[in-house]
Amino acid sequence: MLNDKKYYGEVWLTGQEDKRCFCIMTIIDNDVQLETNLYSRSVVYKQLEIQGEFTGLGYITFVDCTILKSESGMIEMRVYGPKYTFINVHRPKVENDIAFNKFKVTNDAIVDWVDNMTGYNSEEEKLEKEDDVKDEIRIDGIGLTLTIQHSLNYRARRKELTFNNVGYVTFESDQPITILKSIDLYNDFQKILHLIVSKSKQFAYYGFECRSCKKWANIYYNDKKYAKSNNSFIHIKYDEVKEDLPILFSAIYTNEKFNFCIEKLMENLLSRQISHNKRFTNSISTFEAFGKLYSGLKQNNLKKFLHHYSGLFGLLGKIKKEDFKSFASKIVRSRNYHVHSNLDNKNIFTEFELLYIALLMDFVVVYGLFLELKVSEGLLEKITMKCQSVYVGMQQTNRILNADPLRDSENKKPK
Repeated sequence: MLNDKKYYGEVWLTGQEDKRCFCIMTIIDNDVQLETNLYSRSVVYKQLEIQGEFTGLGYITFVDCTILKSESGMIEMRVYGPKYTFINVHRPKVENDIAFNKFKVTNDAIVDWVDNMTGYNSEEEKLEKEDDVKDEIRIDGIGLTLTIQHSLNYRARRKELTFNNVGYVTFESDQPITILKSIDLYNDFQKILHLIVSKSKQFAYYGFECRSCKKWANIYYNDKKYAKSNNSFIHIKYDEVKEDLPILFSAIYTNEKFNFCIEKLMENLLSRQISHNKRFTNSISTFEAFGKLYSGLKQNNLKKFLHHYSGLFGLLGKIKKEDFKSFASKIVRSRNYHVHSNLDNKNIFTEFELLYIALLMDFVVVYGLFLELKVSEGLLEKITMKCQSVYVGMQQTNRILNADPLRDSENKKPK
């Protein structure tokens, strides 16, 4: 949508098109910046709306434009940072006019998720590709239809022929929705992406269809929360989870308890450079939310929740039944140490141990949620295998890091 780094055009304040000013629009780390001598004589720290016309893009409306830099003198200069950018459309004066039933978002994370390969057969001199994907998911509870698509696009030039895999999702609502509502719907879609494929990316295109003229307009914003995160929690290919997607998407859009727990889980999945003890306390919070909403226990405390779900800890972490009581007590002591500042607590998990304990608790929450949704046994098995490979593998690493090679070599000497 914004393929170049710089665009040139003119901008003006709403209702003052006769006072156009030259502007350079720059894309820096997915943020839009406007450098211009356009300014308001009133003292403000932002302009709610700036309109413009740019070469190669057409009409643009910038919304919520914070002043990033200001210079005064013989020539006034401003650098604005708009939060939302509407392309090829003037933003209507009436808020309700920006409402639509259909919008489409292109996200390369869908390409990685579907993982359809394209190749050239040199012997038969032909292009070989897998079938396009087009799967429709209906969420009756909110009158919404999702269509996940993956296809091959091409561009022909005199000297080259370029093929690109494209992944996108189309949302079609029975009732008109606003821009902010569409972003909420898209963000919930991205939660499932992060849950299943462990990543999302900055969208390349975000377009909506005008209800009156049926033409498409674009909106752009820097998706800072979801697009720049890339975790290694779970990675399940599209074909392997396809049959369960209607259940998962229906839950994220219509099941408040499920959405709440997934939102809590995102605190770990979307965080970058988070400390191990912070990740652990996030996991405690997520697990307690899951226990309170789903366990049915009247007493809401961590110890009760841990013992209630001891079977899941045993299954996913290969923790023996006779060892679970001490394991659960150590989790509670570690929680009290880090959350309640009980520094006198001894026999708590080390900083490195907190990492894989947090991962185990997150896996227990996901497995428990999937059990509640009655997903397929195949999906549950994949969660189990992934958890065991991560949790058991980290335990082995921890033993190596805590080993004393001199002491161990002495113990191995024949007596």
